[in-house]
Amino acid sequence: MVNNDGSLPPLEHLSKVAEQQAVATRKQQILQSALETAIETPADAQPSPQPDSSPPVDSKSNPGFFAKLGGRRKSQGLNKKGQYEPFEVLRAIERRDLMTLNDIKLQSFDLLVSGTPLPLVYALRQGKSHHEVQIFLVGAMSRKVNDLPDDDLADLQPSTLATLRALRANLKIAITASLSSHENDTSLLSSFLQVIVMLEGTKFLHSSTQTLSLALRTPLASKPVETARGLMLKWVSRELKERQVASVDEYLANGTGDLILLGLWSVVQDQLPAAEPVPLYFFARDDRIQKAVEERLSHLRRTSPSSLTRLSKLYSDSEV
Repeated sequence: MVNNDGSLPPLEHLSKVAEQQAVATRKQQILQSALETAIETPADAQPSPQPDSSPPVDSKSNPGFFAKLGGRRKSQGLNKKGQYEPFEVLRAIERRDLMTLNDIKLQSFDLLVSGTPLPLVYALRQGKSHHEVQIFLVGAMSRKVNDLPDDDLADLQPSTLATLRALRANLKIAITASLSSHENDTSLLSSFLQVIVMLEGTKFLHSSTQTLSLALRTPLASKPVETARGLMLKWVSRELKERQVASVDEYLANGTGDLILLGLWSVVQDQLPAAEPVPLYFFARDDRIQKAVEERLSHLRRTSPSSLTRLSKLYSDSEV
């Protein structure tokens, strides 16, 4: 960058340009991360709220909107200390401030999935100009579903239940709005289904495990794979339309395999009561059920060598 007379611009100007470029780069990185999350993420709650059909709020024609919510307080973005307020989320959405939204995601995630209006609904009201913000919010939700700590899922506290219910409502809105990063992206549906399992899947998983454990005892007659897929289709069809069910084949295949493994491990536990249970909250979360079964088998081989013959027979009898 050189002036017309061949001299360099003032150092302050160069610093300002460098800072602007750094901010733009950081914004692009945040958006790219959100897009990758939305693409890669594998899915007693209250009814899901529907997107508000009210016209978008125009901050230029209504400059007092945020003033009514939060006075003259200014957002400090990435330099902010302490908790954010709901009005700051809406303001960041309106300004398409992905850096501030990313900071809110890290510090106060629940603000992204709660409030009136819901941040996702507010972003949808802004129209196509705010599509990248909508994708960011959905990506943050998908990431949250995947990153919920095992301890939180093992012992669902009211706060965790509230977060899951909020995620369910928001993901349902995103599905209704056909909000995805590209035409073939099914991560919204998978994340939505995963939240449903986390919220109310215990009964389904217990019942299905029992059904599969019986089927695996007579595999030729009972056809465990067909039984497991039928159970998964019935479960998924409760929440999704027919065309949506057809688009989550990978999730169905993963769930079918997990049901068979849970049923098989139930057979093992019947023969070896000392066998450690497989946590149900591992269900359809990548290959966690498979790894859990493998780890427990390795443990049994070390601690109960005499059970290997019996286990081997069980597995050979259960081949499908």
